[in-house]
Amino acid sequence: MAFRFGRRSLECLGSCHPDLVRVATTAILNSPVDFSVIAGQRSDAEQRRLFEAGASKLDGVTRKSRHQAAPSEAMDLAPYPIDWNDSARFHLMAGVILATAAGFGIALRWGGDWDGDGSLRDQTFNDLPHFELKP
Repeated sequence: MAFRFGRRSLECLGSCHPDLVRVATTAILNSPVDFSVIAGQRSDAEQRRLFEAGASKLDGVTRKSRHQAAPSEAMDLAPYPIDWNDSARFHLMAGVILATAAGFGIALRWGGDWDGDGSLRDQTFNDLPHFELKP
């Protein structure tokens, strides 16, 4: 069974860079786990709010998030239904996203493996929903 995005996911994805749209819309068709797009482009105020809540290391002023670009160079995805404690489903989804991106020759960085070394144990800040285009 192929999954498909709902209205809210499509709205969030609509603010993203075309490469991210291509990856997400292809990955959802091939994924063994359903997932939602929970964020695309963010305002400066939203980025600041997330920083103050401890959900981001970037304050949105002195250090901008890739979410603040226009179009957004980052997207946040979550397996659906969302269970923030089920890291295994986030890891499975990330594998699908990263493999899809690689198939298109699109370089992504994932918030569960910031340095891209394949080790998930050396992270000081896990942001499992986060995917961004590498500069």
